[in-house]
Amino acid sequence: MKRERKSRICNIMAVAAMLLLLMGVGGCASKKNSASAGSVTMKELKSMQAVSSSLSHLSSKVKLTANIGGKEFSANGNVRIKRGEGMLISVNALGGLIEVARAELTPKKMLLIYRLGREYAEVSYSDIEALERLGIDYSMVEAIMLNEVFAPDGKPVEKYLSKMDVAVANGEILLTTEREKGMQYTFHVEQSSGSLQLTRGNYDNKLSVDCNYSDFSTVGARLFPRQIRFSVANYKLDFKLSSPKADSFKLNGTTDLSSYKKVEVSTLLNGIKF
Repeated sequence: MKRERKSRICNIMAVAAMLLLLMGVGGCASKKNSASAGSVTMKELKSMQAVSSSLSHLSSKVKLTANIGGKEFSANGNVRIKRGEGMLISVNALGGLIEVARAELTPKKMLLIYRLGREYAEVSYSDIEALERLGIDYSMVEAIMLNEVFAPDGKPVEKYLSKMDVAVANGEILLTTEREKGMQYTFHVEQSSGSLQLTRGNYDNKLSVDCNYSDFSTVGARLFPRQIRFSVANYKLDFKLSSPKADSFKLNGTTDLSSYKKVEVSTLLNGIKF
């Protein structure tokens, strides 16, 4: 009975991770921008690590902790990201011996796999109405996980900076995008280090989503957070990274799903019960 309950919790964690990952692609407000604001020039903005990161690979063990309506669950897993190619996020059980769920995201599609239920769902971003309506794509999810500022139109952020409102206050640079499809994005960047501390999202002033970054250490040639927290309404999801690395690797996605049943994303998610 205890093992069954643990497996169910792992499944719940997988769902929470996937949902909050996608919901966490939020932002905030906007006006128009001048080439410089306060004590920050456009040249300085473009040189910040939050905009011009050289991190192309990230791999780490991760502890996921979800707080869903006051109930807290934890599980261990792994995260691997290769810039422009994709990311793998897995949830494990029994000390990492068994992978019970995984999310594979690429620029074109998402693959959600539940090992215990022998089910999977495979969809493109445009197939999910909520993501399509809000203009959310893979590039935004990747930027959030790599602790970077992103452009809501999916183009290089350096070219989008001129459309952002820029403000400097209390040691932070605030970059606020234009509102597109109801969404606005505000990025809080520490002025001294150029590292992204918070991405805040707002949908038509009705729904707010935060992604907080903390516990920075050197990864590759830049500072990188070992703690990433997504929060929206009564839901929170923490990614606590253990010794993140920037070493190069080959990203191997799942190719054989012949023993799994393909289902709709909604069917798969609705099948997860507390």
